[in-house]
Amino acid sequence: MNNPAIENSIADQKNCSACNEVLAADSRFCKYCGADQVREHIVLGNQRWVAIKQAALFYLFDIALCCLALFVPAFKTFGWSVLFDTLLAVVAVAFFSLDWKNNKSILAWRNFSVTRLLSYIILAVAGSLFVSYTIGWLNQTLFSKQLSYYWLYSNLSYGKVIMVIFVAIMPALFEELAYRGYLLQKLLFITENKQAIFISAFLFSIMHMSLISIIWLIPFALLLGYVRVKENTLWYGVVMHFSFNLTVCLIEFHQMAHLA
Repeated sequence: MNNPAIENSIADQKNCSACNEVLAADSRFCKYCGADQVREHIVLGNQRWVAIKQAALFYLFDIALCCLALFVPAFKTFGWSVLFDTLLAVVAVAFFSLDWKNNKSILAWRNFSVTRLLSYIILAVAGSLFVSYTIGWLNQTLFSKQLSYYWLYSNLSYGKVIMVIFVAIMPALFEELAYRGYLLQKLLFITENKQAIFISAFLFSIMHMSLISIIWLIPFALLLGYVRVKENTLWYGVVMHFSFNLTVCLIEFHQMAHLA
């Protein structure tokens, strides 16, 4: 049973916006560090509103590019596809760099652990195998079609190498920089951790413009967001994302060899 006295006591308290010490709810100044609580609250509120607008602007750029790729036939060709991927990369790097002071810390790889890295790789590969065969079966059953990434690169010299670059390497680097880097970092400043991870995962899934892919994109993005916050670095997520997408490429290469 809840204790009303304890609940009322907690409700009458707040944390100092500067030093985080516990104060009475009506405190005007912090008795520990002297910070003006009203002014600090207003400043923090303004900073959060700016962060919301910046995050919205970033996502507007990304979603506009994705709509172009989905609805403009020219983007179905290799040349325009390269342009699309390049623009997404530029947007990711530009926004991440604009807030370099707050973002640079997650590019460090402190407390690196080979054991954790291998665990994350195994988890990503296992998830990719499950998703590839499950979504392949759903596409075949529901839409009588087989999803293929290689068709875009099949007529190119070194098509398989180019496919790995654009399907595995670039998304792993630039989608992580954009969504678990810039966007999640903004959301962590705006709201609490769980909400930030869920919002970034949902936005990441919508960006892919595929209704059936949301089935696996949201759980995958939640996992990447959780790992990013837990480990406080972008690099475990980059390796997981690369491992996941590389497995998709290798499955398709294997299937092609089997049919040849």
